[in-house]
Amino acid sequence: MALSKQLTSDLHQLFIEYAENDYALDMISLATTDGFPVHHFSRLHDELDIETMAAAASTLYSVSNAVAKQILSKQFKITFIESEQGNIAFVSLKINDQDFVLSMSASNAMNIANLRLLINRLATKICTLDLPNIA
Repeated sequence: MALSKQLTSDLHQLFIEYAENDYALDMISLATTDGFPVHHFSRLHDELDIETMAAAASTLYSVSNAVAKQILSKQFKITFIESEQGNIAFVSLKINDQDFVLSMSASNAMNIANLRLLINRLATKICTLDLPNIA
């Protein structure tokens, strides 16, 4: 996906700012809901494939949205996966009438409440960027 240099720079700067402020953050990723990566930051091993992460986020978006609509009659906002080594959060974003999913993972040094706070703050900042033709 071709992004403008300014948009790539803005997303990179935001992701680095969050990562530098909290070393428990392992990964931040923005993807389209149809599985294409938009921007990615990771401290994780080289084996993490960006395209696979985008596809996984897209799949979880679809499943979470289907469950939320079926049970609550609403679109999902945030989903968490908890593990012994850490947590990952997925947030639904709507930018210029397009749906995206933002993912953020952290080691178990960060509790789930802090992860929720950080990903929601980052989502709000991303939505304020000038994002014409992001997808």
